[in-house]
Amino acid sequence: MYAGITVFNNRYLSGTRFFYHINQHSSDTLRVAYIGDSWAAFHQNHPCNIAKTIEDSIHRPVIVESYGICGITSKAFYQSFFDNQDLKSFLNKGYDYCFISVGINDTYKRTSISDYKKGIDYTILFLLYNNIQPIILEIPDYNILKAYNIQAFPRRCFRNTMSIITGIPLDCKQQYRNALDDLIREKDYNGKVSIIRYKSWNNNYKNDLKTLYRSDGMHLNHYGYDVLDKEIIKVILERLSTRRGDIPEEVTEKNAILIDTDEHFIDKQANAIPALYNHPEEL
Repeated sequence: MYAGITVFNNRYLSGTRFFYHINQHSSDTLRVAYIGDSWAAFHQNHPCNIAKTIEDSIHRPVIVESYGICGITSKAFYQSFFDNQDLKSFLNKGYDYCFISVGINDTYKRTSISDYKKGIDYTILFLLYNNIQPIILEIPDYNILKAYNIQAFPRRCFRNTMSIITGIPLDCKQQYRNALDDLIREKDYNGKVSIIRYKSWNNNYKNDLKTLYRSDGMHLNHYGYDVLDKEIIKVILERLSTRRGDIPEEVTEKNAILIDTDEHFIDKQANAIPALYNHPEEL
């Protein structure tokens, strides 16, 4: 048993699924993946300086590639590792580091915090299993209230009612940040997973909405990507200067890990195709 996930020997058990191996590249090129929701999708068109900056520091070739699925939640994104062939092909190029932007839609759609933790946890385990260093984006300080206000009236009523019933404020970003902290502590991911804290780059709410975000208050503009990219660079260079965290013994081929894929954890968005943001209710 590791991290609350059961280890089985029968790969044909119903409702379970094996991790699979991603191709491991053998070149001296440092390969960085930038994956997740629409923040990753938009990053595909951003003139990113991550590769050049790291190359200048380590004197090795660096490649940075992005892949995003708009509107996707953390649990749906994890499921896409198995069900989305484009994402599987992307990952099979082989990467050393993987920056993950998921969870924003969890806060926006008010998915359960337990599902958020589960999606992040399984994503981390899958990457560690493939010897890829995860870099997780803590929920940024986007304008969640503006996002709510553009929703249809019935959905706004539902969110207001749920906020009263659960006692969780409409601006629930901090509750999900706390859940990520709980996960890192509970699963002892310190040293194995890097977290980009929102306060390190997005700590001035009113000013940042003007300078880092587009007019919708939800998506980064080019300058916002530049600021976030600098944090990604910092994390990677710090990791390269120290010994990489060991992959947990349980996350190995010897102990084949199966992931519960019961219907409560499967999201219909898992098969969503990459697309630029084109709907006010999908981030």
